[in-house]
Amino acid sequence: MEEIIEAYEEKDESVLEDIELVYQICDHPVLLTSAHYHKVIEIIYALENDFIVTVNDAQYTLHEGEMIIINAKETHSVTVMDYGMHRSVAIKFLPETICSDHQSLIELKYIIPYILSFSDFKTYYTKEEVENSNIKRYIENIMEEDRKREYAYKFAIRINVSHLVLGLLRKIHITNPLNEDITDEIRIKFSNIFQYISEHYAEGLTAIEISKMFGLRQSAFSAYFKKLTGKSFNEYLTYIRICKAKRMLIDTEKNISEIAYDIGFGNTSYFINRFQKQMGITPLNFKRLYQDPPARVYYQLDSNNIASTEGGEKE
Repeated sequence: MEEIIEAYEEKDESVLEDIELVYQICDHPVLLTSAHYHKVIEIIYALENDFIVTVNDAQYTLHEGEMIIINAKETHSVTVMDYGMHRSVAIKFLPETICSDHQSLIELKYIIPYILSFSDFKTYYTKEEVENSNIKRYIENIMEEDRKREYAYKFAIRINVSHLVLGLLRKIHITNPLNEDITDEIRIKFSNIFQYISEHYAEGLTAIEISKMFGLRQSAFSAYFKKLTGKSFNEYLTYIRICKAKRMLIDTEKNISEIAYDIGFGNTSYFINRFQKQMGITPLNFKRLYQDPPARVYYQLDSNNIASTEGGEKE
């Protein structure tokens, strides 16, 4: 395929004007993307051979013909662990691509699972699940449109992405039905609430304060919150703070106490305890884990008696 490139080039979300396709190819063990996050939704489809995709604290082996959805704002990385030709395509698009402010507000409830990092909906699809649906056809259509780039090809890609997302939403609804007893007005209000929490998570937020701010009785606020997220307000706030902490551990040189303070924890020990409970690892060990991912990959390969031609010493 002519469009395939060797390296994953991360773009700033502000310059992503439309849907972007990123092709990845390599024939040896390599870290394709270090741990990062962005505001776009990303769908990775394995074209040939296997990829290791880590999303938050979960690791998936993506075999040929399988697919994974990475939510907006989720920390993730992609690694190839062995030799041989590996090819994949990542389809990246902003949530607004399929649900803009100009569309009916009613449609927003369908896209909420894709824009909230805590969503527990199905993200990993086996080859059988992909092939026994229209998913594969839409992905192939998107790639073909991108390859030919005929008149209005971006419009055609957008249509196919919308069809793909619609198919996935219907699959999600079968196993995780939408709470139809929650009105569209409430869903829109909570979309704004989630956005507010995302921007003010480091402050001393309380359920009482937020419910008053958005004109809801506290009992109703708590009930809706649990239905929409599966978590209490305090559980969700802690979850968001830990997600922010992971990004700071990856992107900054701040120490554990500084990060704990920055994300709203007044007590470092309590932060460490909450982080370990959610992630199964201490913040310091999490930071060390991502400090030099390529060396870690090669070490794992060496332990399986696979030598790297790229160099690098064992730990």
